[in-house]
Amino acid sequence: MKPAFKLDAHPRRPRPLLSEPPADYFDKLPTRIMARLPQAEERAPIWGWLSFLSPALRTGLASVAVLGGFAASFYLSGSAPLVPASAPVAALDNVPRTELTNYLLNSGTRIETTDLAALTAAHPGITKGFLRVSDEELNDALDAQPTDDPTYL
Repeated sequence: MKPAFKLDAHPRRPRPLLSEPPADYFDKLPTRIMARLPQAEERAPIWGWLSFLSPALRTGLASVAVLGGFAASFYLSGSAPLVPASAPVAALDNVPRTELTNYLLNSGTRIETTDLAALTAAHPGITKGFLRVSDEELNDALDAQPTDDPTYL
């Protein structure tokens, strides 16, 4: 078994271990290290002429460059072709009513009352073509609807 280590049992080395550094050694050390580094070739920067301009002129030049870039991107992207607002309505009017009602009744599309309200507001007599009910049947169907909200009464 090893004996326990006690620091007091080991003699210390005499002081000073090292000699003192020369005078101004640490003051001259950074310049000596920098002198050993390889020096990069000094090239004139491409944008060196900008340093001769005033800060206000440089800011103005940068603003013109950014705004010119935006204007050029909008000009080069082109505008969307102008389509008259009546084109979708005209295209929908070309669809036969029987095909339209079959699509709406058989497909999984959900029709809300706001859609129907907008459609009947645009064409008031549209329901006469496919909805063949009498006024009594319509009133009976509306009376059968639950009316929990007093605003609809």
